[in-house]
Amino acid sequence: MNKTIKNLIIDLENIFEDRLVSIMLYGSAAFGEFKEKVSDLNLIIVIDKMTASDLKTALPAMKKWSKTKNPIPVFMDKEEMCNSCDVYPIEYSDIKERHKILYGEYFLDSLIIKKEHIRLQCESEIRNLLIKLRQGYLRSNNDRKTIDNLVKKSTTSIIAVFRAVLRILDESVPMCHKEVIELLSTKVSFDKDVFTDILILREKNKSLSQNDYVIVIQRLINSLKEVLKYVDKMEKFQEEI
Repeated sequence: MNKTIKNLIIDLENIFEDRLVSIMLYGSAAFGEFKEKVSDLNLIIVIDKMTASDLKTALPAMKKWSKTKNPIPVFMDKEEMCNSCDVYPIEYSDIKERHKILYGEYFLDSLIIKKEHIRLQCESEIRNLLIKLRQGYLRSNNDRKTIDNLVKKSTTSIIAVFRAVLRILDESVPMCHKEVIELLSTKVSFDKDVFTDILILREKNKSLSQNDYVIVIQRLINSLKEVLKYVDKMEKFQEEI
């Protein structure tokens, strides 16, 4: 286990004692696609009956953690997490599938996630992504670095949606992002190459010209619209996953 995480667990045990329910690692670090200096260590800290005073007590530990340049962990009350599956079905289904329990109990099986809730969130996420791409480009003032960041960051949210659509279809979701894109392209007609090209740019830390990015953004928008049409026309689901 990462030494930084070990130290954090010790700090949290001292703070919360028997109310520390679980510490979960999720994201790329939990399933083998972690890249040093590129990927983050994403954690969820589950507390029983969490209060604002608890957050204040945790501030010194979070100050130490922030020096690692990783995101501040997501703190959740256990009851709150169990009762919010209809609000965060994509995130929770992803976490259930790709996680590591670093401390405490495993209670993810108690999270009831419905396919229809996933479908609705997929639709919402895609519509929001379309708005963010347009607004982000307008705010960029045609600055190449800003546009580069916008395009590359968008792929994280897009891949999460693609994974969710595959889950609705009862497909075995690949761990590799490129394989996710490839598999979804066998179900939905869209420009898969634009997403693969962006992933390659991210991996190689390369960028495009301003004019090329205009073309890429249009291709992204067109592809997202095609996936949106597919999701919007899906039947209404009653099953759980």
